[in-house]
Amino acid sequence: MSSTNAMKAIEILLEIIERQDWISFRSAALSNPAYFRAITKAIASCPECNGMTLLHAVVRCNPPLDVVGKMMEMCPYLPAAKDCLGRTPLHVAAGSAAAPRLIKLIAHAHPASCDAQDEDGKTPLHFACEASCELFENSTPTEQAPREVCHDTIRALLSESMYASTIEDLDEMNAVEYAIMSDAPLKTIQMLQKASCRSFETLQSQMQALSLSQRPRLTTPLRVSYKEDEIMSEGSTCVEEEKLATIA
Repeated sequence: MSSTNAMKAIEILLEIIERQDWISFRSAALSNPAYFRAITKAIASCPECNGMTLLHAVVRCNPPLDVVGKMMEMCPYLPAAKDCLGRTPLHVAAGSAAAPRLIKLIAHAHPASCDAQDEDGKTPLHFACEASCELFENSTPTEQAPREVCHDTIRALLSESMYASTIEDLDEMNAVEYAIMSDAPLKTIQMLQKASCRSFETLQSQMQALSLSQRPRLTTPLRVSYKEDEIMSEGSTCVEEEKLATIA
C-alpha cells in the first residue's frame, strides 16, 4: 500500500469512526485481517497521527464491544500502545466516559494499562474519577461537559488493578481525591478507599516476605566464641552483637 493510498484510507476510516457508522467500519476495516494490520502499521508510521492507533480513535466514540474485541484479536498489541501524550486506549476510553463493559473488555485484555501513567502521571482511573476530565484540546462540547463519575466504570478498572488507586499524578493527586472533588457517590469513594487499603496491605506483605527471604542463612553449624570483649565467628554469616558463651 503506497503512502498516498494509506493516507486516504486512514482519512476515510477516521470519518467513519467519527460518524459512528460501525457497519461500514466492520466492512471497511475488519473484514480483512491483513488489510487491517496494514492500515494499523500505516497509522503507526504516520507523524500526523501523533502515536494514535485505530483503537485510540475507536474507543473515543463508545463503539460496540465486538468491534473492539475483533481489533484486539487481530492486533493484540493495540491495548498497550501509547500516543504522544503517553496515553493508552484505556486512558482514552476512561476519559471519554465509555461504557463500563467496554472499559472492562480493554482492561482485561491488558491489565498493565490500568497502572500506565501518561505524561501528567495520570492513569485511566484518574480520568474515570475526574468529572471535568478533558482529554484533547479539540474535544467536542459534549466531551467537555462535566459528567458524573460512573461507579461501574471504577469497579471495572479496580477489578483488574487495585494498585491503580494508590498512584499519584504529577499534582500528587490520587484517584480517591479526584473522586471526592468530583462529588462521586459515597459508595464509589468507599470502594476506592478499600482498594487503596488492600493494595497497601498487599504491598506491605510482599515487602515483609522479601525481607525474610533476604535474611542471611547459616550454611554450616554456628560456632561462636569470645575472648575478653572480642567476638569471633566461624562458619556464620551473621553474629549478634552480644557476648556469647562458647557453643560446642
